[in-house]
Amino acid sequence: MVPSSTIAKLVVQHELFRGFPKEVINLVINQSKIRQLHAGEVLIHSGTTNHSLFLVLDGELKVIIQKANTQVAIPIKPGECLGEMSLVEERPTSATAVCHLDSQVLVISEDVFWTHLAISRQGVKNLMGIMAERLHRNNQALIKEMEEQLKYKQLEKDFQTAGNIQANIVPNGAHLFPQRPEIEVYARTQQARAVGGDFYDAIALDQDRIYLAIGDATGKGMPAALFMMRAFTSLRFLVSNCSDLSEVLPALNKTLLKKNDDMMFVSLWVGVLDLKTSVLTYVNGGHHPPFAALRGGTFQPLEVPNGPIVGVVEEAQFEVATMQITPGDTFFLYTDGLPEAYNMNNVAFEADRIKASLNSLKDPTMQSLICDLETEVANFVDGAPTHDDLTMLAFRYVGEDSVEKGK
Repeated sequence: MVPSSTIAKLVVQHELFRGFPKEVINLVINQSKIRQLHAGEVLIHSGTTNHSLFLVLDGELKVIIQKANTQVAIPIKPGECLGEMSLVEERPTSATAVCHLDSQVLVISEDVFWTHLAISRQGVKNLMGIMAERLHRNNQALIKEMEEQLKYKQLEKDFQTAGNIQANIVPNGAHLFPQRPEIEVYARTQQARAVGGDFYDAIALDQDRIYLAIGDATGKGMPAALFMMRAFTSLRFLVSNCSDLSEVLPALNKTLLKKNDDMMFVSLWVGVLDLKTSVLTYVNGGHHPPFAALRGGTFQPLEVPNGPIVGVVEEAQFEVATMQITPGDTFFLYTDGLPEAYNMNNVAFEADRIKASLNSLKDPTMQSLICDLETEVANFVDGAPTHDDLTMLAFRYVGEDSVEKGK
């Protein structure tokens, strides 16, 4: 219990009691009650009739103001009061007062308020000042909250615009190489946020060579998206201008190391398929090995050459592998978001489920292969929050002979 001397000191300090003699103040205190409040307890409900003035003695309350779609919480400290506006205006309360920290309040009844405080010239003057200050404080809090909401909406809009820009940089995964029937390719990206760090690429380098890549930049959101765009554009430039794939990742590695104080990096799988010779040349930079179904067999992890993540070690070495492929050979590439998709029980989808899912499909198109996997992952996670971007790219070498036979 707050001692009477402490109550008197708090009351004297309050603007409402400025200029009142001690006798009146003591009379108000003696005719009022002290109420104990616990954190979370509601003192005043918005829209209800109020018959008391509440003076906070210790602890802290919060006034919750709701206007349109904007809500603010204003702290009420010891020495401040609540309820005076509803008493004066004789209308239901316009805000909710909730105990934030365990508190004690002096409850001054409506009769005591009007008999000893509100009828004098000094009391009216004090009351008008308090109400004006309270209105100003509430309005400022609402304005500040609305400004923050506007900033947030603008930020959301900026993220959406950035997401559209990012989506337009990456080629349309549903329309890759429509003029090259020797290869069937399909790709899709699902960002955990408006923008993300995953990407794929697929372009024709010349009449015979097809470039395919998938990458995953560290992190999420805008930083990952910016680093991803840097890696994407640099990689495409290097692949287009280097005749030897062995030169590409070392050059990209050095490029990404420059001005990289945040130590960001990217994992990559990059391949170049010569449609004329049926030779696939590929290099791996710390990325998941693709799954490949070769010569009519089942999907198995493809052996990839050694290579670290890109953008960390200055003198990193990246081995290049080549393989002769045959018509019908199919490759499936993916990012972390697939094996690391978690369900409500925190169980990951993992590589074994990817393999089983791929092998359960009977001669799928590349589009149906990816769409079926998306459905299976969605059923597996069953509504669990998505924490990582997910990108998948599948391609099948059809071959010139098969195209000729199909005509």
